[in-house]
Parts: sequence; structure tokens; C-alpha cells
Amino acid sequence: MCTVSDTGPGIPEESQVRLFERFEQDDGPQRRSGSGLGLAICRELVALMYGTVTLRSRPGHGSTFSVRLPLPLAPGVAVPSTRAPVAAIDGRVLDVLLVEDDAIVAAVIRGLLEHQGHRVRYAGNGLQALAELEQGRCDAILLDLDLPGVDGLQLARLIRQGEHARVWIIAITARSGGDEEARSRAAGMDDFLRKPLTGAQLAEMLAVVPESRTEEADPA
Repeated sequence: MCTVSDTGPGIPEESQVRLFERFEQDDGPQRRSGSGLGLAICRELVALMYGTVTLRSRPGHGSTFSVRLPLPLAPGVAVPSTRAPVAAIDGRVLDVLLVEDDAIVAAVIRGLLEHQGHRVRYAGNGLQALAELEQGRCDAILLDLDLPGVDGLQLARLIRQGEHARVWIIAITARSGGDEEARSRAAGMDDFLRKPLTGAQLAEMLAVVPESRTEEADPA
């Protein structure tokens, strides 16, 4: 178990549960300093390792966050998992290219995909993504809109203009509201998801990737 405590103002009981939800923050001096994704991402990372994260706090007495993970007791001693990987909804195994500049978010999404049996390649920016596509085809691309340099919208247009024009592209973003979905589809993307993502959302979205895309990606 790992425990982190602070001596801050504390968090009211009625606010504690929602802090682990996406885009949620408690009122206070730091209210506008983040996106409200940190604890949601932390919970998903811990869940991928079959652990739990809890919070104990009360106003005026600080907060304590505890993470419990079922880790091996000693080096070289493996603890068998009691949970089997979750199969994709339609049973297909896809080759997915994940394009995401945030390493922590990418680790969460990659873990969710691999837990479903999919094969995942990773690129941290648009140029790396184009290089990955040159190395081999994929069935679907999970494409973050806010990439450094060439952003997701620009990258989608480049892909649609090139030899990989038929690949299935799913936009992913942490932006809330706005016209992101309409702009993504206008740039040539096929689907749209908001972060943080769940395994169920990814499985449902990848289940609609046309069979023809999979066949093109695997000539054998």
C-alpha cells in the first residue's frame, strides 16, 4: 500500500466521491489550475492493476490518498491473476495505432486495449504516427486532437489524402463541449470519444470497424 497525505484545507465528505469522476474538481484556490482528470486517470491506472484507491479527508485536517495493489510479495514470485482478459465485443483482434502525446493517458488507453486482446502501436506526435503508418497498416487509429506540432485534425486530413486513406480513425479528446466532434468528422474522422475512456467505450467503438478494413490490414 502507498499512502500520500497533505496538510491542506481538506475536502467535504459530499465532494469526495465525485472527485474521482472525469472533469470534476472541488471549489478552492486551485479550482482553475487543472482539467479535473488527474484522479480519474489515477483510478483507471490502479484499476488496470486490479487495485483500489481511496480518500480520507475532512475540512481543516488535510487529505490522505491510499493506493492498494496486489503486488508480488518478493522478486521472482508471481501472483496469479484472478481476472481473465476481457475479449473484444465481436471477438476480433485489431491492430490499433494510438496517437497521444500524454504518456500517462496513453498508458491507460493502451492497457485497456491490450486487456481486450488488441495489438497496439504507439506514437507521441503526428510525425511519429505517419512514420508508423509507413511501417505497416493498421485497422484503426485512436487520434488525440491536441497533439504538438501537427494537431489531430491536420493529421487526419494528411492521412485521408495519402495511401492510408481508408483506415478507420477515431478522434479522442479531453475537451468538453464545443464543436470538436463536428470538426473531427469534417476532417475525415469516422468516430469520436471524450477522455478519460473506459474499456467498454473502446470495445463498443472498435466493434464497428468494418471487416474490410481488417482484411486490408492483414492480406493473409
